[in-house]
Amino acid sequence: MRIVVDTNIIFSAILNTSSRIGEIIFNSEAQFDYYSSEFLEIELSKYTNKLKKATSMNSDQLTIAKRLVFNQITFISNDAISPEYWKIAFELVKNIDEKDTPFVATALSIDATLWTGDLKLITGLRKKGFNEILNTQELLAIRK
Repeated sequence: MRIVVDTNIIFSAILNTSSRIGEIIFNSEAQFDYYSSEFLEIELSKYTNKLKKATSMNSDQLTIAKRLVFNQITFISNDAISPEYWKIAFELVKNIDEKDTPFVATALSIDATLWTGDLKLITGLRKKGFNEILNTQELLAIRK
């Protein structure tokens, strides 16, 4: 199953690679293939200081943690996504959180399911008829 991960999932995995989210990412390769927008790396770089503070990692340790997590993900270039998917994704996330457009566009473009911990995004997208979205509990249920 193709899974697109968003920033909050990867942020959680980097915070604690042994957490439930980290465990799913590192131990589900037989069931899930992970993808994300190249925007993920850009967005995460904005939170470097917050990650350092939350984890007590130094820069080198944080870089290693990011690499471990990123190695589990195939990144999709924004240029590889058709303008049609960008437009659909924007319309879906409009009035929810427009910063999630790249993740929804990526999911649409590769026929994947979006995994997020953002309840507002999940609720909003489902109300708009987009059901290819899962929270962590739902993903765990599929894995079992």
